[in-house]
Amino acid sequence: MDASRRSVRLLTAGVVMLISVYGLLSNYQSVVLNSVVESYRLVGGAQGLMSSMINIGAVAAFITAPMLQGRIRKTTMLLLGAAVLVLSFFLLGAGRAVAALIGACLLTGIGFGWVDANCNAVIVDLHHDKSAKFLGLLHGGFGVGGLIAPILISALLAVMSWHAVSYLMGVLIALAGLAFLLLLAAARKGVPVAKKEQPLTFAAVKAFLFQRKNALMLLATIHYAVAQSGLLIWIVRYMTLRYNAEALGSVALSIYWVCATLSRFFAPRLPIRPLKLFLLGVLLTCVFQAIGVLSGSAVVMCVMSGVIGLVSGHCVPMILSEASSDNPGFSSLIASSFLISIFATNIFAPLFMGALASWAGLDTMMLTPAASAAFSALIVLIILRQERKKRAQALA
Repeated sequence: MDASRRSVRLLTAGVVMLISVYGLLSNYQSVVLNSVVESYRLVGGAQGLMSSMINIGAVAAFITAPMLQGRIRKTTMLLLGAAVLVLSFFLLGAGRAVAALIGACLLTGIGFGWVDANCNAVIVDLHHDKSAKFLGLLHGGFGVGGLIAPILISALLAVMSWHAVSYLMGVLIALAGLAFLLLLAAARKGVPVAKKEQPLTFAAVKAFLFQRKNALMLLATIHYAVAQSGLLIWIVRYMTLRYNAEALGSVALSIYWVCATLSRFFAPRLPIRPLKLFLLGVLLTCVFQAIGVLSGSAVVMCVMSGVIGLVSGHCVPMILSEASSDNPGFSSLIASSFLISIFATNIFAPLFMGALASWAGLDTMMLTPAASAAFSALIVLIILRQERKKRAQALA
């Protein structure tokens, strides 16, 4: 194996390892939500406060990431993101007031955003010609972390407080950051130099966002984000309040991530265009979310969570791959734009769903993801229809 190939593999392994730990940490909030709500006596929409603050921080990070394009190495931003996460999880462990929770969650979001955006951008730079396959691998690593999260964190919560678990999560990301630094040092000399990205300008951002297909794909991603976060953030709380089955809620979360991880590894290998794989995922999410909620059964809802993971786990890497193939040379802008759309949506979706549960009931709240997935599918169908029209006009 030549030095260049070995270095690419080392760096790829480091990025996948780092996003796997990030996947574990990002699902921490779902597992500890009951404990946080009880600890701070949160009610109504305030039950979604932790998630919303994390997403506000993440949006801020995603805005800064493309602004730093061409100025700071993406691998350096990954290390900075890991360092911020170490600080934020130690603050989560130390805090006892709502103000401390808000501050720690904002920092957590910033760390999440820098890690997420730059992991995706680095993988696209390293494997541009096979981005769908390697983005699937990357998000599969995230899924592995998401799978481990409810199992590991639930076990830890059985023997210690959620504050103590926060400290342990801080130590874990510190170790992951150190491991990535060592792999980066070993790989750096042999990594082929990616095409240098020019510092981002307002004109370039405007051109990207106002390109019709890009705008529609971002809108479809926003609706998918509501569908995904609506299930993942609320499933444990929903199963607790609706069926008095908190343990089954954690099982549902684990099953989702098992199936989503399989989807992210295998879906990119199917001979189907990434945008059509995304469409299939959101259509089936709508169907199976509705079946789970309307069944009135905790077991059926648990099973449907796994099915949803299997049919939609690949959606984010597929939409990123579609955008990357359409816009070469803008990996930071693409990753940040689509992740901003996801995390910005997640600022408001948990608060809205928490309020909706109080106004209209838990089942109505959990049908929101199904409706949003249907809107996402409709938008993709519009994109495909426009493309067929353009091809027909070109042949005329």
